[in-house]
Amino acid sequence: MIEKLFRSFRSPFSATSREDFTLEEEVALYRHRAEVALEEERYNDALVFLAKILRLNPYDLQARMTVAHTYHYALQEPTKALLTYEKVVAASGYDESNSYSVAAREGIRELEGVLETAALPLHDLVDEEESSEDTKGRAHIAAG
Repeated sequence: MIEKLFRSFRSPFSATSREDFTLEEEVALYRHRAEVALEEERYNDALVFLAKILRLNPYDLQARMTVAHTYHYALQEPTKALLTYEKVVAASGYDESNSYSVAAREGIRELEGVLETAALPLHDLVDEEESSEDTKGRAHIAAG
């Protein structure tokens, strides 16, 4: 009886199942949601929607490039951005005339320069910390 009552409230147009959407419509929906999330600076939410697009179509260069840009510019995660740019180049078939491939290669060049300069001071800092710990350790042993 209660089920019958609930069914009477349902509109035949309001409940659409996932099967009712075409692949293109589903991708367009996720792309729109990702764009809204990016505009609202909800970058992690945008990455979730972009991942859904890539699950449906791993060769969607626009979505993959948006992921790379999000990591690169919004989240400041150069390693993830670099890896994603490399995936864009691979997904484009290494086609140097493809605009996404060209943009990804440019992003790679930019990040390689950043990663190289960032790696040097970090390496020096680690060496300094280790040598200072070694000295303290030896001084502690000698004093003990």
